[in-house]
Amino acid sequence: MNVMIKKGVLFTLVAILLFTSVGCVNTEYTESDRIIEASELGQLLSEDNVIVIDARSEEDYLKGHLEGAIHLSTSELSVSEPVPGLMAPKEQVETVLSQKGIQPESNVYIYDNKNGIYAGRIWWVMKVYGHEHVKVINGGDTAIVKEGLALTQDIPEVTPTQYTVQNMNTSLNATIEQVLEVVEGVDDGKLLDVRSVSEHAEGTIPTSILYPHTKNVYADGTFKSSRDIYNDYSDLGLKRDDKIIVYCKSSVRATQTALLLEEAGFENVLVYDGAWLEWSTKDVPKEETTEVVTPSAADGS
Repeated sequence: MNVMIKKGVLFTLVAILLFTSVGCVNTEYTESDRIIEASELGQLLSEDNVIVIDARSEEDYLKGHLEGAIHLSTSELSVSEPVPGLMAPKEQVETVLSQKGIQPESNVYIYDNKNGIYAGRIWWVMKVYGHEHVKVINGGDTAIVKEGLALTQDIPEVTPTQYTVQNMNTSLNATIEQVLEVVEGVDDGKLLDVRSVSEHAEGTIPTSILYPHTKNVYADGTFKSSRDIYNDYSDLGLKRDDKIIVYCKSSVRATQTALLLEEAGFENVLVYDGAWLEWSTKDVPKEETTEVVTPSAADGS
């Protein structure tokens, strides 16, 4: 009887400890260089050097947006040739950022309503061209509304600037030649396809690991914690010091994954900007598969 009681007490204590440890996991990004919570944003909006970008559709923006937010779509920072959706050249990026009243020292915060893929794309383009202070708002417009921040339909007046971007940081952007080296085994990097299962089944880059970008968020639309992101991608066989090249159809979704991989401590993450739209039109190896790799870690979504 005493043995049974002791076992029961031990089980209870273990359960309490497990519950406590799970409950103490911080899923908020409170000291991040890449992500900001809506609760923290509210305290910064009155600062002079703050620019908030609404990366949703223009229609959604006109219906209502965070007070003071400017509208900027990913299409304004992209070109249609030679590949649709490709990152715009330096001169175009300079022009757009100048028109939006952004300066190199501006603290830029971006939100959308698509799990961070549009915000992530603008974040990535700005980082590639050397903007230091730019973050994505965790949870997007839903988090802003939930936080009770002021909304409006008024369009803010913007004073244009003369923004000069830095030369492209090629360590963040992979070319088709670099991807081909991975496929051919010349480079030991890892390819990560973040498209949907159905897109992947219709064709993919050989050796790619499939992990849809939608798995990077919880059920409430907020980003998974850095710990959960690390565990999920570790279960896929990725290590923090691996060279990881991420892509999707036009590498909009890929930038959201790149953002979260960097935040989780993966040190060498590149986005293949040409993506499947470029690869599918070239005389390079292609693969059709229905195999899906799913990590075992519980993701809460």
